[in-house]
Amino acid sequence: MTAPPTDDSSPAVDPELAHYLAQHAAPAACADALIRDGQGRILLVDPTYKQGWDLPGGMLEDEEPVRALAREVDEELGLAIEVGRLLAVDTLPAAVYGRTVLAFLYAGHAHGEPAASALTLQDSEIRAAGFFPEEEALALLPEPVSRRLSAALAAERGSHTAVLRDGHRLPVRRRDHYALLPAPMVAATVLLTDTAGRVLVLDPRDKRHLELPGGMVEAQESPGQAAARELAEELGLTVPVGRLLAVDTSPASATRHGRAQLCLVFAAPPLTAAQAEGLVFVDGEVRAAYWMDRKEAAVRLPARLAARVAAGLAALASGGIVHLEQGVPVAAPVAPSLRARAAEARAAMVERLEDEGVLTDPAVRRALLAVPREVLLPRCYVRRPTAPGRPKAWQLLDGADPRDQAEWLVRIHDGGAVPVRQGGEPLDAAERGQVVTGGGFTVRSAAVAATVEVLQALSPAAGDRVLELGTGPGVVTAALCELVGGGAVTTVEADPQVAEAARARLAALGYRPRIVHGDGAGGCPGARFDRIVLSFAVRCLPPALLEQLADGGLLLAPLTTGAPGRPARATVVRSRGELSAVLRPVGSGHRPLRGPDRATAPPQLPTGPVAVRRSTVSPPARTEGGFWLAAEHLVPGLVLADGAVGGEVAVHAPGERSSAVVRPDGGCWTVEYTGPRDLWAEVEDVHGRWVRAGRPDHYRIDLSDPAAQRVTGGSGRRPLEWHLPSAPTASAAAEPHEESRR
Repeated sequence: MTAPPTDDSSPAVDPELAHYLAQHAAPAACADALIRDGQGRILLVDPTYKQGWDLPGGMLEDEEPVRALAREVDEELGLAIEVGRLLAVDTLPAAVYGRTVLAFLYAGHAHGEPAASALTLQDSEIRAAGFFPEEEALALLPEPVSRRLSAALAAERGSHTAVLRDGHRLPVRRRDHYALLPAPMVAATVLLTDTAGRVLVLDPRDKRHLELPGGMVEAQESPGQAAARELAEELGLTVPVGRLLAVDTSPASATRHGRAQLCLVFAAPPLTAAQAEGLVFVDGEVRAAYWMDRKEAAVRLPARLAARVAAGLAALASGGIVHLEQGVPVAAPVAPSLRARAAEARAAMVERLEDEGVLTDPAVRRALLAVPREVLLPRCYVRRPTAPGRPKAWQLLDGADPRDQAEWLVRIHDGGAVPVRQGGEPLDAAERGQVVTGGGFTVRSAAVAATVEVLQALSPAAGDRVLELGTGPGVVTAALCELVGGGAVTTVEADPQVAEAARARLAALGYRPRIVHGDGAGGCPGARFDRIVLSFAVRCLPPALLEQLADGGLLLAPLTTGAPGRPARATVVRSRGELSAVLRPVGSGHRPLRGPDRATAPPQLPTGPVAVRRSTVSPPARTEGGFWLAAEHLVPGLVLADGAVGGEVAVHAPGERSSAVVRPDGGCWTVEYTGPRDLWAEVEDVHGRWVRAGRPDHYRIDLSDPAAQRVTGGSGRRPLEWHLPSAPTASAAAEPHEESRR
């Protein structure tokens, strides 16, 4: 047999392969169409050669399914259709008809609005045809075809193809299950205003009406990220996207797309005159842009969009979020008081921690519920989406401003670390709404899970004398006051402005701990404490604090190498005058003591020659906390990069412009490194030592000489060992601030 003829556009076919395929057994196949009329009803046919109704279509000859479907519909009904996307493919096993059958179900699009009376039925094959509502069509069809149509309807409203076996869905993994769920379309728009309060309106090339900046949300991004991307693509703007102002929802029956739709309207900082004059239509989708006042926008925009603008402007003024249904605002219930809303958010936060298994101590639970975070965190910064490649941006929210309250309450109770001051700016004096870039936050409240872990590990009892190092906003201080009583808590804060703000807010809540201005590493000389806890990370255990630990007491201190990596915590116990300490990796950590600066992974590999070799070690998982803890101490300057994909690992020594990337390569690992150090070789060496030491997951700290702290771990004759850096010279002894003596 010779190969089939080819034309210039087709690649040559191997004659042997063509012969094999021609002789190869193949399943039978059919292709049907889901065709709707102008009212959304589904076309069914009544074939002469079988009982009951069916979908239009038929068996494939030696042809493509799409061509076969168009041919069958034209022959049987005299209807020309455009075959759309594949909605479902159903495999019928040989046990059903004696031969495996593949049944394809496509979307079929007729030109104009088809009617049953205009169809030309092929008398020999079709008795009748008609359009039926979805539920009626499903009831009329035989069960196997009804199941297939039902799956196709779900796929039609989603973005997938239903894969069936004899009309039944195949089992899928959880990730696939969520990907296959039908979902509403989501659009993200931005209410851009200028300093005069006017609104930016666009004239798009692909629509007959004016529009707001924004577009559809893609699968891999959040609505805020989509809005930021659209601003960059449409207008060349890289402003951060602000809080949610309005949500406009529509059911599938009210849209022309056949799917429910959500439109989210976001705020953005008012554009400066330079930004407003510098708009460029990057992707060519916009013809022109206009600045309109509220009245002009209401007249020139379609009613639905004008309603979104009005709702967004109202939400900007009130600080709330407006819900619209098909462009009509939904009446909101009477808003509860701020205190009630905060208590509800606090209770939800505690419930989440319990559900996640983080919070298990009833006493700590009671303390978290009792501490009003909204009083201690009256302002905070919140991350804003920015266009790809732009610096990270944060915007300042003020809980006293109604426009910010909804988002502020969510942010201070969502469980993450809450930044409240950047650099050395005066506390609470920064302008509400200001946008800062680059991070550099010097005051923040720790992530709630980290606070819970510390409080539960500290396990203070009523009457215990507690020393906290690093007061910050006072959230942990207040919880300690709830656990042991305010008179038993001493807290040390190096920044007098931060200490004074915490003192005032704690006093307003009825908490009166002793607040001390001074060096946290120096503690409170002359006193002994049953519990000592550091809210900042140190390179070694401060000797002054070890001296202040009472017999039977417990000290908790986060330890760091100064680089982001696996957080670790030292637990120190004094028993009968002797100190013992254990260092373990933990789930979350704290910033170093000396300011916000720390080593970070560079955004890209250093320039220079790149060497390539094979690795003798598969990159240890991040869950191997005991290994990475040792590696960070034994490989000087090591920084483990975040966000690695595809199984690769990147390590850096930024101070020496050295980096290494380890990638999977067919069951092996390839190392690409640059700079004066082969970092991965150093990691491999530590890994070998760690394995020979018995893979320790924790380490002992020898404090027999607090000035020379030695860490050891593992069993046998070859334990891992290193020394912690010497403690820096402590600043002058801390003295109580006179306000704290009241």
